[in-house]
Amino acid sequence: MQANVVIQTAFLGDLILSIPLFKRLKETQPKLSLIVVCKKGLGDFLIQEKIADQCIEITKGDKKSYQTALNILEKFEIENIYCVHRSIRSLLFAAQIRAKKKIGFSSFFGFWVFDDQVDFADEWPEVLRIIKILETTDTVIYKSLSNVNWENLNDPNADGVLPSVPDIFAFKKKYISKVPTKKIALFPGSVWATKKWTEAGFVAVANFFLKEGYTVDLMGGPDEKQLCEQIASAAPQATLWAGRLSIAESVQAIANYDLVICNDSAAAHMASYQCTPVLTIFGPTTLNLGFRPWSNSAIIVENNGLDCRPCGKHGHQKCPLGHHNCMNLIGPQQVIDAALFLISKSYSA
Repeated sequence: MQANVVIQTAFLGDLILSIPLFKRLKETQPKLSLIVVCKKGLGDFLIQEKIADQCIEITKGDKKSYQTALNILEKFEIENIYCVHRSIRSLLFAAQIRAKKKIGFSSFFGFWVFDDQVDFADEWPEVLRIIKILETTDTVIYKSLSNVNWENLNDPNADGVLPSVPDIFAFKKKYISKVPTKKIALFPGSVWATKKWTEAGFVAVANFFLKEGYTVDLMGGPDEKQLCEQIASAAPQATLWAGRLSIAESVQAIANYDLVICNDSAAAHMASYQCTPVLTIFGPTTLNLGFRPWSNSAIIVENNGLDCRPCGKHGHQKCPLGHHNCMNLIGPQQVIDAALFLISKSYSA
């Protein structure tokens, strides 16, 4: 069986930001199966959403899982390998796969593995710099990339909402009812501790919307269940869903909310994928790193008055300066006001 293979073994948010690439490959090469090599636990989402034809999951640091993946890929006639994940481990993995052509982003060692190397555009939003890997095999996408005013996409405009982008780079379209459901999902967690807004802030936001007659659901993975339980204890009318849903189930559930409020985490990209309005609170990270929610119904809340931002590409487990002002100085009212603005904008006539 003939196939294209994409290697993207990063976290869930990065995988979701790769969806326009997956869609484009299926649209332009429909006769080839699309196989995605991804991190363990993430493939089910891509299969259920019919984004990929097959997913091969690997566990980082587990040589056996990589060998199993290689054994599976041996059964396919691979047209192209697109190595999106820029790590030595992924590069060495790609080197062991037989394929007619191997394409990856430029690196010192890439010369030895890839037939085509593509420059990685650090200054572009992540969706665009990922899909840029097609520039040597897809002339249409290459021309479209050159026409996008990407400089504006990494800067918050007057109301913080992402400007419209060509459909070729979009996730999917969805009809949004003009009548709100009065349901809000809060995702207070993050893999990185400094990316988390304050617990007290989420409590205040939850209680405000509960008093306004909204259903407020606290969501996240098993690792975030304790944090959500602590918030629920101070906002007892909120419903605790953290740890109860799979990734695929969480993505599907997000489609039913008026708004998602979250940190700079995978939840922002899950909401963007479902075209659900999303308010993202940025702390140690900034928009010019490229990981903004890829949505025309998104708004960013951040503290622009600090010269210590960004302190890293992904944040840290502890504030390097010890004050965590990037999050501590964002008050609940700032988030509530932005949330009300986005809801009114999303459901206005």
